Amino acid sequence: MPIQEQTLVEAIMHTRGQVDFLWQFFMTVQIAIFALLFIYDKAVESLNSFARFLALGAIALFDWINAEALQGAYGLLDALHRQYRADFGHPERFQAVLYDHFVLANFEGRVTMISITHSLAFSVVLMALFWRRFIQHASPKRTDAEA
Repeated sequence: MPIQEQTLVEAIMHTRGQVDFLWQFFMTVQIAIFALLFIYDKAVESLNSFARFLALGAIALFDWINAEALQGAYGLLDALHRQYRADFGHPERFQAVLYDHFVLANFEGRVTMISITHSLAFSVVLMALFWRRFIQHASPKRTDAEA
């Protein structure tokens, strides 16, 4: 029995909601991590190497899990759109804009985008944890004449 069009559209919209949630979750966690690194820079400075590696490992694990979840969701979304095109994607049924943006939607390039964003976020955290000058502001030295 073929999938009904309404069921397929609902599955597409649900999967798009999952993608949105995963991106929002990733951004929320990354903003929180960046804020903690910048606000509590003295506490980060006092961490020993083992604690820094544990923190980095936890962040790497989160980034990897989130990236895998996003890749899976985008893969499912792409498959659902392909199925929709095959079963119901007759151009004469749609306005041109809807056909272009919904029926012909393609998510194959998202793996590269996910890899870049997650790698960059991880790199910033890595630099902030192990290269403190990256986020510290050097205050100008006062001369005796200014004192």
